[in-house]
Amino acid sequence: MAFERFIPPQTVGPKPRATIRPSGLISFDASAVEKFDLTKHSHALLFFDKLRKCIGVKPTSNHEDEGALPLNRRRRSVSLKAPHFFESFALTFESPQRFDVDYDGKQEMITIDVKAVRRRRGRRPKSA
Repeated sequence: MAFERFIPPQTVGPKPRATIRPSGLISFDASAVEKFDLTKHSHALLFFDKLRKCIGVKPTSNHEDEGALPLNRRRRSVSLKAPHFFESFALTFESPQRFDVDYDGKQEMITIDVKAVRRRRGRRPKSA
């Protein structure tokens, strides 16, 4: 029997992820920082799609944009603090949660799917 050569599959690297903490802090890991060039921007704008339960983060370098929040850099991560954003859309986190992040090229923003996150009581329409 002849030997067959094994070639391991190519790995792309870790998926970009974000962590959302109960305090309203959104942190992007090193993979997300690199993939989305977050070090090139000083601020971000936040959006929420109520139908899809998806957060949109649009990096910007214009601190004068209405609603622009400063991006804070650590060694390998970038974060922004937005407790009022989560309050206004009734999103609550009892503990830190990690989410895969994607990029919506049409909207030019990073997206975080938060379908699994519970909303505060009293904010949902009552079912029949």
